[in-house]
Amino acid sequence: MKFIFDPRRLDDIATRESERYQMAAPFPHIVIDDFIEEKAAQAILENFPRAEDDAGWDRYAAAGFEMKLSSSNEEKLPAPICMAMHQLNSGPFVDFLEKLTGIEHLLPDPHLFGGGAHLVGRGGHLGVHADFNWHPRLHAHRRINLLLYFNRDWQDAWQGDLELWATDASHRVASIAPLFNRAVIFNTRSDTFHGHPRPLEIPEGEYRRSLAMYYYSAERPEAELMAPHNTRYKGYHVD
Repeated sequence: MKFIFDPRRLDDIATRESERYQMAAPFPHIVIDDFIEEKAAQAILENFPRAEDDAGWDRYAAAGFEMKLSSSNEEKLPAPICMAMHQLNSGPFVDFLEKLTGIEHLLPDPHLFGGGAHLVGRGGHLGVHADFNWHPRLHAHRRINLLLYFNRDWQDAWQGDLELWATDASHRVASIAPLFNRAVIFNTRSDTFHGHPRPLEIPEGEYRRSLAMYYYSAERPEAELMAPHNTRYKGYHVD
């Protein structure tokens, strides 16, 4: 197969699920299992760098807000991960996202600003937050998140579920386990609060692995416009 995903299958999903996606609570989202080809997903898992590897990791260690490793360094990330990121930025994949979400003129991010490979170990977490809303290099509005997980035999007791919260950040609405080859796609606005805030109770040497891809547009609905801001944590917004 030319792609790590099946374009016809994704087109069928977009046709079938677009209305449900756009009406989902607490904000538009979808969970899709077996998202990419099994062999491609397994290759990514087998080559996913560990904390001690030279993968160009950026280290986030603000207790109470986020504790994780992140890399978008294509010169250091393994080939299967780079190939996946390129294909998830491809024209056919963006076509799928536009059809699913109803958002036209989406732009992929070749710079992977804030995205790429994410790794979280024991005690790591990501506080409930709304994402930054403006890409300073593309000069574009952030519209869509894609999170793709690579965690076989994940245990509920390890915590680490992705939580979707009400748009006033008052309470959790949905909880999604980060299972192997599961994708979560959702709209990003200044009130789409989410995170995995519970410190991981994962065995030492195990990790919560994901790829994060973000998509943009030159314009956005007037009702969603806000001045450019950084990540807005629940109860603590720093612009």
